Amino acid sequence: MWALPILLLSVTGCSKVFWRPDLGGAMRLAAEQKQIVVVAYWSALNADCMRMDQEVFSLDEVRDVMRGTIPVRLDPLTDRQTAEQLGLRRVPSFAVLAPDGTILRRAQGYMDDARFRGFIQSAKLSL
Repeated sequence: MWALPILLLSVTGCSKVFWRPDLGGAMRLAAEQKQIVVVAYWSALNADCMRMDQEVFSLDEVRDVMRGTIPVRLDPLTDRQTAEQLGLRRVPSFAVLAPDGTILRRAQGYMDDARFRGFIQSAKLSL
């Protein structure tokens, strides 16, 4: 019973990205601050998600490219309908939303740090 919370702490403890759990609140903040929202459809029980936390989201370069964005994590156990509305059907998947909610970019599957940084940079440039 206690193994899952310990696993969640150890996995998310690697990330240098502060992930918010609430897409609605993130979208309100994005509209106020004119920032993009980076949505990760993510699970602590998925090997590729854990690998990205350890190998990608733990890097200073990724944290730096995420500045000026509002990162949100959706959980498949509680946020499946929201994820499907964004076209995110498997974990890990990512969507970048404009402050008005328009989907700027989508990607599915594991991305190494260079590909993830390029994904975010291209979304920033499309505004």
